[in-house]
Amino acid sequence: MAEYEFDVALSCAEEDQALVFPIVQRLKDLDVEVFYDKERQVEMWGLDLVEYFSQAYSRRARYVLLFGSQHYVDKWARLQRRAALARALEQHTEYVLPIRIDDTEIPGLPSTIGYLDLRVHEPDVIAQAVVQKLAQHRADFTATTPITPQSVAALVREKPRGWEYLLYVTVVSQGLAELESKYWEHFLRYAPRNGAVEHGNGITLIRDRNVMLSEIIKVAVDTVFTADTQEAAFGQPGVPGDPDRIVHLGELFVRTFDEILEWARGIHGTSYAQDPARVAARIQAQFADQQLRAMHAVAQDLRLVADTLVERLTAGEQINMTVPLVFEVDPELERKFKAALDKLSR
Repeated sequence: MAEYEFDVALSCAEEDQALVFPIVQRLKDLDVEVFYDKERQVEMWGLDLVEYFSQAYSRRARYVLLFGSQHYVDKWARLQRRAALARALEQHTEYVLPIRIDDTEIPGLPSTIGYLDLRVHEPDVIAQAVVQKLAQHRADFTATTPITPQSVAALVREKPRGWEYLLYVTVVSQGLAELESKYWEHFLRYAPRNGAVEHGNGITLIRDRNVMLSEIIKVAVDTVFTADTQEAAFGQPGVPGDPDRIVHLGELFVRTFDEILEWARGIHGTSYAQDPARVAARIQAQFADQQLRAMHAVAQDLRLVADTLVERLTAGEQINMTVPLVFEVDPELERKFKAALDKLSR
């Protein structure tokens, strides 16, 4: 790749070389440009190795493959590790790709970072995972990439493993980010006045709103987020997905989220002449809380998974893209709502 001299730099302890070398060979077979210090002794001859390794593991490679073991923590490799982790902290995106040799914890490496494991994964599997990571980079597509026909085309052209998931996550993450302030205002129980005024007891309006919310959920469950629509977008196992349908499904997730927000926003933005009507309406708006929290949480989880997608798929993890539609009413909230309605009927 033009901006880097190497695709990957390998960082391992001398005692672990025999385990690492088959991966080096397989990466070369796959045309991956590898920096491996054991093969660069002439280049290193006479140089300040502190400066040399600092440059090699922080500037010259796209990724660092870090082979974690007790030997790695104890030996000279700590210089390589520090340089790589400093770059990872600066970059704010994945840079260090850790591979376990044993269960030793690596100082400075967060426990939340996805690992591959040399005790579980064959050298070819790890090498193929590196190729997939490089393909994802060449697509220049992350959860912050603007969704344009050009960016989607680049992702589909490179086809890194799990590209369908990455595309969906990006659409959902960006869409919900735009609604973040509205989401938090909902839980502040705030909305700007919308000009609507309820002069009566509000019972008819409240019943209409119950029907509206039920319809939003019913359409989502029965029509939009079904197994058939997800299969049509993401494809059957082994079959590529349809990028246009994936984008559309992600947009529908965001639109459903916004519809529920707007439903509650309409309640909070209405003015009520009678206090009992206001109290009942404000309680009704809380019926949206659980569904909004569930959809917001799943978007956050999707984003976290996307950051380690190649590692998770290589490890055999099944990625779940099912939209959680868990519209349930808290029994205590339902009791309060019924009590408020009873006051309106008196």
